[in-house]
Amino acid sequence: MSETLSQADIDALLNTLADEEQGPPRPAEPDTTSDDAAATYDFSHPDLLSRDQIRSIRTLHEGYAQALAKRLSTEFLTNVSAFVVSVDHLTYGEFLMLLPTPTVLSVIEVRDLDGNIAIEMNPSISFAFIDRLLGGQGVPLGKVRPLTAIEQGLMERVLRKGCQELAAVWAPITTLEFSLQSIEANPELARVVGPNEMVVLVTLELKMNEVSGMMNLCLPYVVMEPALHRLGQGTRYPRTASGSTEHVRAALTSSVRTSKLDVEIDLGRVDLSLREILDLEPGDVLRFMPAAPTGAQGSVEGVPRLAGVPGRFRSHVAFEVRDIYPRDPDEEGKGHDRGA
Repeated sequence: MSETLSQADIDALLNTLADEEQGPPRPAEPDTTSDDAAATYDFSHPDLLSRDQIRSIRTLHEGYAQALAKRLSTEFLTNVSAFVVSVDHLTYGEFLMLLPTPTVLSVIEVRDLDGNIAIEMNPSISFAFIDRLLGGQGVPLGKVRPLTAIEQGLMERVLRKGCQELAAVWAPITTLEFSLQSIEANPELARVVGPNEMVVLVTLELKMNEVSGMMNLCLPYVVMEPALHRLGQGTRYPRTASGSTEHVRAALTSSVRTSKLDVEIDLGRVDLSLREILDLEPGDVLRFMPAAPTGAQGSVEGVPRLAGVPGRFRSHVAFEVRDIYPRDPDEEGKGHDRGA
């Protein structure tokens, strides 16, 4: 006689068959939140620097940015600012892929560490610096091209000053000498380290008037390792200077005082119509009005500034300054006697 199955027995049988089809039970997932859990590590981009070292590198180069801005402001006789944008670590090959072609990439020898670093300056700010050195207002070229031989010589002048300031900012930590070796337009020709070597990339933004551009300091870890490790040992390094504005003003004042200016002496003038000029003949006498009540007027770079008397001094034509025009309305009516 067959046994009749109840509804409960049928449900239990179906559940058993379903469990067999799903296979053996899966092992429990590991708890990734525990301290003993495995962490992902990228061997192609190892973390060679601690957070404290990265913070120290940034602070160190913030001091370098300020020192460089002061030096360039004095060199160009205009306001130049610089600040750190980022501090990253990547491979040298990845750094080269970030650069435009052509660019201004300099190879810098670090003699004390027996290796090289690289400094790249964007062409936009590079050509603005060159224009300023040649007497212009400091405007970019408008198109990207490699530097000529003369332009490369001018950029070497700027980069050498940058190397001097870089050595000065590292001086409290360790003695380093940075020497410019070459400037390359094609980044692939700059042989610094192997493409797989890790580098510390410090990116600065330089700005002169309305022109700005990036400057990248590529510090290979294999070269700078002895100096970078000193940053984590509590070594004191330069910080932001509170009197930077006064220092820049003093430097600019010193440079302006030694600048050469054109001084023109106007003895007098006469107003003539075009007809009177056409009717002039040899022997005619023109009556000039003095340029100033004292007899003559002196202009500095085309701006009237002096009043005095023309004459002779030790067999030379001379101009005796009797009055100096005021620099602002508050000085109106004030004069100084000065002889020349």
